[in-house]
Amino acid sequence: MKSLITEPLGLYGWKKSEPVLLAALLSEEPLLLVGAHGCAKSFVLERLAESLGMSFRAYNASLINYDDLVGVPLPDATRTKLEYLASPESIWDAEVVFIDEISRTRPELQNKLFPIIYDKRVQGRNLSRLVYRWAAMNPPPTDEELDEGDALYLGSEPLDAALADRFPFIMSVPDWADLSPDDQKSVLSDQFAGRHEFPIAIRELIAQARQRYETLIPELTHRLSSYIITLISKLHAAHYDVSTRRATMLLRCAIAVHAAREVLALQTNDDTPQLYDSALLALLNTLPDRARRKVNAAELTAICKSAWDISLLDEDDPLTQLMKINDPVKRLRCMVSNELTFPPDRTAVIIGEGIAKAKPHLRRGLALATFLALREHADIPATTIELLAKEIQPAIEACDSTEMVMPDKTKIARAIGARIADINQRFGANSELAQYHSNLLNSYLPDGFSDPNAVNETSKDFTTLLKEFGLR
Repeated sequence: MKSLITEPLGLYGWKKSEPVLLAALLSEEPLLLVGAHGCAKSFVLERLAESLGMSFRAYNASLINYDDLVGVPLPDATRTKLEYLASPESIWDAEVVFIDEISRTRPELQNKLFPIIYDKRVQGRNLSRLVYRWAAMNPPPTDEELDEGDALYLGSEPLDAALADRFPFIMSVPDWADLSPDDQKSVLSDQFAGRHEFPIAIRELIAQARQRYETLIPELTHRLSSYIITLISKLHAAHYDVSTRRATMLLRCAIAVHAAREVLALQTNDDTPQLYDSALLALLNTLPDRARRKVNAAELTAICKSAWDISLLDEDDPLTQLMKINDPVKRLRCMVSNELTFPPDRTAVIIGEGIAKAKPHLRRGLALATFLALREHADIPATTIELLAKEIQPAIEACDSTEMVMPDKTKIARAIGARIADINQRFGANSELAQYHSNLLNSYLPDGFSDPNAVNETSKDFTTLLKEFGLR
């Protein structure tokens, strides 16, 4: 896709973000840019406002007082209400407001920014001319950076959850490391190129995108609603902050991003964009968690894909019901215990996710029980068999070995011995399942268990799995 908005300004590496920028412009929704210092956050917003020919106010939130926004309050002639002695920098006649360093705002001022950003109001009065509300911040330091003393932005605090939730679009800005080598070369050489003017009429582009957005709302609302309902459930399970307000934003943002991508594709003669890609791009650029912590893009992509696939299924389909189980371990156990059969690729995903998310000391037992339950299924993908084999190899090798590990007189070894003795008594020492159980526990010697409680939990969980899976 050719860049229509950012590269003409001398910004390289922003091409993938252009639909998000255009979506924020067409919808007139608040936009927050999150990125490192020196990555042109302020520059792009100032040039957009300039190209739109709108009255622009920029404030550094770490420095301003509330009077800088509204002016000095004075009693009116009747002394019954306050009027504000405004300066040229006051907010009253602004059409675009840009709040830089918003994560460095004092708490008492943060509270006063809420109505400006979300309601276009200040001191209870409408800001009748205000259209766009934009902000920027550096990424807050992670706990690991703080612990190791590597934090670059000690003054940048995680944004208040309620304030972050007022921004429908929260976009990550590319840094130097995110640029391709060609883009890096372009950045270096472009500094000598002088001022760049827009080669496109930005207002006309926004108008086209807004018209497409309004057309798509009735077309896509029903299609995207089932996806978003499933998505939010999965986001909650993964500990992402999604309010009811954010749920409605997700729908608007997905439609706006898709409208923006369609209009940009028409301008550049690119292929028609796919709705799923628009939904993913919107998700990656709307979660308020990005303003408070580092977000795992790979995890969000997997969540988005899973929710999307489920939304395509019939509501009564057993796979739909299974995939609504957000815990991957419970999902795997449900599939095996109920003897549900699905296409091999879907079965492989369910098994792989379930094994990966199991507790470390329970993972081998889950893999072993799954293998024993499914070993006669001919349609299990070879990659899945390989995954299970890798996990259970220590237990299998112990089963085939003629020399068993003799436990030391330690608490863990005694706990293993006690559990094995109990299993042998209940199932018979020569039974296959008792032997697998014995070898599973012995495979963790000498230092695979941290304490005797882990031994007991592993043994009891494996015993429960055998019963659930119909193996005893």
